[in-house]
Amino acid sequence: MSGKYEIRLDPVKNRLYLTISGFFRGKDVEPAMRDLEAVLQGIKPGFDTVTDLSDFVPGAPGAASALTRGGGMVKAKGRRRGVRITGGIMTGLMQFQRLVGGIFDDKTTRSAKSVQEADKMLDSWTDEP
Repeated sequence: MSGKYEIRLDPVKNRLYLTISGFFRGKDVEPAMRDLEAVLQGIKPGFDTVTDLSDFVPGAPGAASALTRGGGMVKAKGRRRGVRITGGIMTGLMQFQRLVGGIFDDKTTRSAKSVQEADKMLDSWTDEP
């Protein structure tokens, strides 16, 4: 199964939704990077992300480096906070965290079980301890 992705922007909430599923091979990477770059052109700095990894399977080395590159693009555009949807597949989450862990601060990243839960977290998130 090839990797699949969906990238969606909610301009009202200034929120970027990313769904990454399947096993990414080298051929899957460049179209995803182009689409991510195009969507990021329309987002304002200070945006939040919801990344659904519930069906993500660790990818090939070329695909892994693309995750790091994509994370860097998101950070450079001004990501504020993010929630990762993990589902039950821990190997995909572990690879994702290893690759983007140095990009995003743990204080600005949380985990959820669904998009609805992630939205609720972001809607009520405060920076107070």
